[in-house]
Amino acid sequence: MTRKEEDRVLHGFHYFRESIDEEFSVTADQVLWLSAHSFIDGAAWFKDEELQSFDSSIIPPDLRRKLLMSKFELPLRYLSYRRLIKYTPIDAETVNVAVTFAGADRALRLHTRLGRMEVWYQEHKDGFLGMLITIGVAFVSALLAVAVSERLHVTFADPPRIIYEVGPK
Repeated sequence: MTRKEEDRVLHGFHYFRESIDEEFSVTADQVLWLSAHSFIDGAAWFKDEELQSFDSSIIPPDLRRKLLMSKFELPLRYLSYRRLIKYTPIDAETVNVAVTFAGADRALRLHTRLGRMEVWYQEHKDGFLGMLITIGVAFVSALLAVAVSERLHVTFADPPRIIYEVGPK
């Protein structure tokens, strides 16, 4: 599972309860549904008084075990390891989940496009692309500051004085 899918699962968990450290039960099929849908759809995970879920009965049993391991167990363990959620396994396909304060904070930032850009930048700012973005933003900011400064200087400067020459009378 990618970081983006983990973020969609965390976002869906938070917007289902919108409370911190309150446990609720989810099944593997419900988590699979969350990981497969966008952030906007994840906010509507609780529809018609029930949680949306993926129909995994169509998947062959030998592939189902691999699917559950890669898209259900490992992501929840990773989110728990990062202390974004607390989870307690109930059986092979059901867990109790509670979103922590750090998880709720991240989910709130993931709710908007600007927040997702901020999360992406915070995770990549130490890399080459993050450094290029930082340099680009600094360069554009400097250009804007110079342009505003020049504009203010021209506006507040005294107008040039015109000296009229008067010929002899």
